Amino acid sequence: MIKTMKAVGSTSALLLGLVFVAAPSAGESVSESSYRRAREVLERALQAAGGADALQAVKDVARRGSGTVFSQGQSLKVDPPYDTRPVEITSVSDFPLRRSVAETDTVIQGVVPSKTRAVLAGESGFTHNLVTNVVTPSSPGALAGARAALRRDPAALLLTARSRAETLRFLGEDTFDGQPQRVVTFADNDGTQIGVYVDAGTNLVSKYEVLADNAVMGDALSEVIFSDYRSVGAVKLPFRVVNRTRGEVVQDVQYADIRANTGPAPGLFESPKDATPGTPTGTSVTLRKLAEDVYLAEGSSHHSLFVAFKDYVVLVEAPQGEERSQAVMARIKETVPGKPIKYVVVTHHHSDHTGGLRAFVAAGATIVTTPGNKAFMERLAAAPHSIRPDSLSQAPRPPVVETFPKRRVFTDGTQTLELHDIGPNPHVAEAVIAYLPGPKVVFQSDLVGLPTDGPLPPPSPAMKDFVDKVRKLNLQVATVVGGHGRVGTMEEVAKAAAAAR
Repeated sequence: MIKTMKAVGSTSALLLGLVFVAAPSAGESVSESSYRRAREVLERALQAAGGADALQAVKDVARRGSGTVFSQGQSLKVDPPYDTRPVEITSVSDFPLRRSVAETDTVIQGVVPSKTRAVLAGESGFTHNLVTNVVTPSSPGALAGARAALRRDPAALLLTARSRAETLRFLGEDTFDGQPQRVVTFADNDGTQIGVYVDAGTNLVSKYEVLADNAVMGDALSEVIFSDYRSVGAVKLPFRVVNRTRGEVVQDVQYADIRANTGPAPGLFESPKDATPGTPTGTSVTLRKLAEDVYLAEGSSHHSLFVAFKDYVVLVEAPQGEERSQAVMARIKETVPGKPIKYVVVTHHHSDHTGGLRAFVAAGATIVTTPGNKAFMERLAAAPHSIRPDSLSQAPRPPVVETFPKRRVFTDGTQTLELHDIGPNPHVAEAVIAYLPGPKVVFQSDLVGLPTDGPLPPPSPAMKDFVDKVRKLNLQVATVVGGHGRVGTMEEVAKAAAAAR
């Protein structure tokens, strides 16, 4: 008889004590008994969902729903409660042909429309911006994520676990939402360990969870929670799906309609012929010289500005993660050798613009930010990264964080860089812009959207506020550069903002 250990805490804790969850019967190893118990749980879950044969007969699933996005890492303020926005989602998953499409319709800052289609078509994929009609090929990371989402679709999750039976193990018993659960785990095709909670009473899947590295939060548990099961043909599927990261809800969607085996049209997964081609994303860094000792370190999706002074370098923005930061460091070293990166300026707290900070802390740079972001920067630097150790994990040191209330100036008598906090802005409460009065260049992130490809999208309240604040400060700006998009002129930005008024 198998004896199980009562789990305490989350599955992330259980993962550490896997070998203790089930005592083997006579002649059985721990692995054998753990697999046997997990297989029993899986087979009951398959039966509760309609049976393996019925699930395998589901070739495609079409969904239509609406809900709420909670802007974790992208909110007006750094701490919760986070900003929310409505979202409508229409999706189709085609399992045999490994295709999927998800159309997301929402509004940003309450007024700016955002409507995109993310398409996976076998080994390739793309994102179609339906507002600007630009089609951008998916990055390798985005393709991997889309393939994983297809395998972990509620109609496919248990079949994926069954196909990976050699990795199937029993973790133990736990509770979720007050209900007893049996928890099993398996390794997905890409090696990701998936913990699956199965309700002990109904045998339906309550949620699955993944423990992975997050550039800002460190070791982070992500959960996909299923409820409101209803019959869709011969199988049962959840009509409510909630996503949580580090225990915080990031999306809550209620589906109004789910249909199986609708036979999606092939054209659904094809790129429109009249769309403008977009620039593929990647991790390479190229340099654009804006003025003497002033460079824009450009990536396909995120950019940084660096300014060389007599004895040191100031970098503005450390986006994405460790890999990009190391590439930026290498380009700075070869461009202005012998000058250390002494300061890293943060324009705002959003996760895609702060994910690369830890590498610069490890290299000894001082973080320069606004007062309201100081505690966040310290948490970011202290976050444990045991799953995928980065440079700061391997050589820990406390961060040096300097703040300024509204304005700070760096100068060596020849080169001058001004920092201005122009917050509150509709995009973020504290928003730093970097201004070079000599070449009349301003660097900002997310306040002005000048897309690399296609037309300008509708101007946002943040863009109109940026123009007003620059004028109020009497900054003589000719060139506008930023954390995303192309280089533009203040004239075109002001013209677009004026037209929107």
